[in-house]
Amino acid sequence: MTQENKILKARLMDVYQALENKYNPMGLTIGTYDTPVNFNESLRTPIHRWYGYKEGFSPSFVNEFVSKYSRSSEDIIFDPFGGVGTTGLEANKMGYNAYLMDVNPLGIFASTVKTRHYSDIEVEHFVNEINLFESIEKWPITLSIDNKTIVKYFDETTWNSLLQIKSYISKRGDETVRNLFSLALLSLIEEISTHHKNGNGVKKKRMLPKPLSFSALKEKLVGRLSMYIGDIKNTNLKGETTIFYQSNLEGYALPSKADIVLTSPPYANCFDYSKVYLTELWVGGFFTTKEDQKLFRDKSVISHVHYRWNPRNETYGTDIINNLIVPILEKKDLWSNNIIPMLKGYFSDMGKFLFNLSKNLNEGATVGIVVGNSVYGGTPIATDVILARQAEELGYKCINIKVYRKVIASSQQMILLSDYEKKYVRESLVVLKWIGETK
Repeated sequence: MTQENKILKARLMDVYQALENKYNPMGLTIGTYDTPVNFNESLRTPIHRWYGYKEGFSPSFVNEFVSKYSRSSEDIIFDPFGGVGTTGLEANKMGYNAYLMDVNPLGIFASTVKTRHYSDIEVEHFVNEINLFESIEKWPITLSIDNKTIVKYFDETTWNSLLQIKSYISKRGDETVRNLFSLALLSLIEEISTHHKNGNGVKKKRMLPKPLSFSALKEKLVGRLSMYIGDIKNTNLKGETTIFYQSNLEGYALPSKADIVLTSPPYANCFDYSKVYLTELWVGGFFTTKEDQKLFRDKSVISHVHYRWNPRNETYGTDIINNLIVPILEKKDLWSNNIIPMLKGYFSDMGKFLFNLSKNLNEGATVGIVVGNSVYGGTPIATDVILARQAEELGYKCINIKVYRKVIASSQQMILLSDYEKKYVRESLVVLKWIGETK
């Protein structure tokens, strides 16, 4: 490391320590909340379990956060990175109305199906449709998916069975039935595929699943659908969720300003969700051309290096990145030349997100943001404290940073960190209070 870089690194650590002293992040021993980005609890919880989403957080985390910060039963709950609807669904179960927003069409679809209020007549009709489906012995393939890569992720027999069932679903006249069947089928994709999600994409399984005939795949789907029926009958949604399919980086105005926000933006960890969920996005019909993937990325937060965004939101960046971290990384041999523009773009986008959000908050609103810190070029990127400072410059007050767990970066990065620096590699909840107009 050059002398100049040593000086810059020391200055960065001084800035981090000053922010640590100011915000006093607490945690590492889990207290009130379970790890917020652990979706395992959701996989055991009615309706939440309809679609697995490893980036989601747990229902009890939502429940405890809302219970702690709610000031009225009339509070509006908002998740601007809505995912598959965990925040909205849990808020509805608690009796609150909620808003969700996202650019991921798969998440929008799952959220819409999960937060819908199903009438007794619709449930009865749904049961009849399941019984009818069980009686079908075969079905002609009338649909195709024009992506050779996706086809390779399935055994030929399983792929043909999948297309038969998709063709069957497309002929159902009732949209509610089609949506429930489609979500159930999408929830099985990783289980029946020869590949599983691994890091920033998919990897072939060591133990390949058995090929599934139409009858065998139908049996699996009926099992999922039957679980859906039980969950609908045993869940009381007392609130309503309104869902917006758009980027929160664009100007927007909610029908009513929010009182509680709980969300988790993409981390600056180089994960491209258009790749991680590529199979589901194509099988679900959300992507039909490569242009669809490009449009998805255009609207997403700049958080990975697999796409070149046009410059945007540059006035919302932070000097910690631009004047300290970027000069340090410019002298490093990074694994991608796009890491520096990604980090600059990420924090610019985060600033714009916070600015747009502030226009949709009631005074005194509480905002919880789950973030993960990262490491590049042996330099910790302390997203939690950087974001807290960005927020305070925009009129928020940081009232708490709760650290949930240490994060292990790649071994190549961890060996470059001092023991002191390793404390910044963590996952945290940044809690903000909206106290005034933006500066």
